[in-house]
Amino acid sequence: MFGLLDKLGATVAAFAGLVVGAAITFAVLSLYDTWVDDPAVARAAREGFVAASEKLALEGQIQEMRRQFKLAETAAAGDRARAEAASRDADDAWKRYEAAVAADGGDDGCRVTDDDLGWLRNARPAPHGGIK
Repeated sequence: MFGLLDKLGATVAAFAGLVVGAAITFAVLSLYDTWVDDPAVARAAREGFVAASEKLALEGQIQEMRRQFKLAETAAAGDRARAEAASRDADDAWKRYEAAVAADGGDDGCRVTDDDLGWLRNARPAPHGGIK
């Protein structure tokens, strides 16, 4: 009879071990799901990450726009300097041309009068609004 009780006791002990093991496994997985794999926790972590990454991306865009603005300013200053130099060169060329026309005393029978020089000055193309 003790043999039967031993087998029965061993069976009950094995069954109790399975139940306790299942309870412990369920408790551990429930804790894991609550603390580690909780959707609310993951969502909160992603929200912070999204905000931080958007901020970082916007800061990068601002830095790129500042860089492009500085390049544009540099290019505009160079264009302005070239335009002023071209305007000075054009003024000098017109002055030389007017002096050459006024100094023309050739024997071709053509005399240049003050009216001719006035017409020449009026015929000169107007500057394009100046350079600022």
